[in-house]
Amino acid sequence: MKMSPILAALLPLIAGAADWPQFLGPTRNAVYSGTPLANSWPSEGPPVVWRAAVGEGYSSPVISDGRLILAHRVGDELLVSCYAMLTGQTNWSSRFPMKFRDGEGGDSGPRPTPTIKGERVFVCNTDGFLICLDLKHGATIWSRKTRSQFKSEATWHGSVSSPLVTDRAVIIQVGGTNSAGVVAFDGATGDVLWKALNEKASASSPVLATFDGKPQLLVITRTAVHALNPETGSDYWSFPTRKQSTGNLYAASPVVFGDHLFVGGGYGLGARLLRMENDSPKKLWHLDDALSTLYANAIHDGGFLYGFHGHPGLPEGRRFRCIEVASGKVVWEQVQSGSGTVTRVGENLLMLLDTGELVLARATPKGLQVKSRAQIVGRPTRSYPAIVNGYAFIKGPKELVCLDLR
Repeated sequence: MKMSPILAALLPLIAGAADWPQFLGPTRNAVYSGTPLANSWPSEGPPVVWRAAVGEGYSSPVISDGRLILAHRVGDELLVSCYAMLTGQTNWSSRFPMKFRDGEGGDSGPRPTPTIKGERVFVCNTDGFLICLDLKHGATIWSRKTRSQFKSEATWHGSVSSPLVTDRAVIIQVGGTNSAGVVAFDGATGDVLWKALNEKASASSPVLATFDGKPQLLVITRTAVHALNPETGSDYWSFPTRKQSTGNLYAASPVVFGDHLFVGGGYGLGARLLRMENDSPKKLWHLDDALSTLYANAIHDGGFLYGFHGHPGLPEGRRFRCIEVASGKVVWEQVQSGSGTVTRVGENLLMLLDTGELVLARATPKGLQVKSRAQIVGRPTRSYPAIVNGYAFIKGPKELVCLDLR
């Protein structure tokens, strides 16, 4: 691990460190609202604070109280590692057997992103089991073999959905039989609180939303979009999706803004916009050539949606698009060197391409203005950055990098 001389200036910030404790950030919508970031970078890229060698995986880093947690794979083991946020020093690493092999022969590391809640870390492994660890020391508090316990079928890319943690429950897509499509575990004990849906799992992660003053758990299974009661698992409503298979399924999470819900998917699943009316969804449009997001969420801003369209392995998947929410009409598109994830940072977008390049850009209905770009890590990179107090933490195929974006 290499650390830059600017570390000394960063150490006082640890006492007031903010959090990025789960997939898609504190509000689970890929929006950063902390310390303002710089509006551009030097030609050589933003300052590197530290780098650390890590293993395989597309799991994103998460951070709480100055501790960074990363799930990654080295050899035949899943490592859940805890790093000091400002130095990159390893505090602890917990190891578990891992057998998963990617269906396409690519990266075989973990896909789900851990969640930190209080003094605990909840980790879903791609092999299909759930672990609860102590945040300070990495000791296992409880674990559940979800795939064998609920007789679930994995996707082409294993178990991918990241856990959603409430004050009491750890909620994951299991895709099991006997109404175990979605399961809520007691965060303290690992006991099952409720089970719901006889449906197989997609690769999409659940989110919480509020419609008409009622909290709702939004889940995209391999059959439908569901809104569940997060306390009991009862099904408020559902809306069918196109047919999905073990390899062609939804991966991006639902995007909620006001009383609207956007759902996008590659592999011919298309994009659809729903609006909640009297506790039920109404389809406003469903289009095949609008914004078919694959593994990364779209970003909503002022009546427009911005994101990558199509499969990253095809030319269309390297197109970044703006669509009008009201109609689904493509306002503009711009070819990029790769597909990637998108995070809103103030008035700008931070795009982490699958090539390992980081792009800072301003997106409006008039077009995309690229302000800065820099090659940070290698290829393939499919994780989201974690952003805390103006510092971005980026997981590449072989390293974890801390950047100063202030």
